[in-house]
Amino acid sequence: MKIEIATIQDVPEILELQYKAFRPVAERLNWLDAPNLTETVEHALVEFPKYTTLKMLSDDGKIIGSVRGHVDDGSLFIARLMVLPEFQKNGYGRILLREIQSLLPHTRAWLDTSGDVPETVSFYEREGFRTFESKCFENGVSWISMEKKD
Repeated sequence: MKIEIATIQDVPEILELQYKAFRPVAERLNWLDAPNLTETVEHALVEFPKYTTLKMLSDDGKIIGSVRGHVDDGSLFIARLMVLPEFQKNGYGRILLREIQSLLPHTRAWLDTSGDVPETVSFYEREGFRTFESKCFENGVSWISMEKKD
């Protein structure tokens, strides 16, 4: 496995990874029109320059994981941390999360996630993140913001 900074040419493959990684959770939440499942290649291409995106490559060069981040006024916003389902539970998400934090200087890191997926919330809590805000969407899905101050 190796981690590299993604290029704009990687966007279609990362978007496919996104659909595969987030679909099982969206199905659990009965939220199949979630933004991560409905994002188009065109939208992803527009969003790409706003972030530093990392890709994790398997030994055969396939993108199996990704995360993106953006620093604004010392705060690192972390988004789209994802690993292909068949590669999950191997520590790759943790590696990507830590890598984006070490790559982009910040005094505070924060992210958004569903509060209805206990294993995801506890993963971030084990990494030092704490919930600072929560809301509920019209579809009943709980959404939380978590932060970690350095």
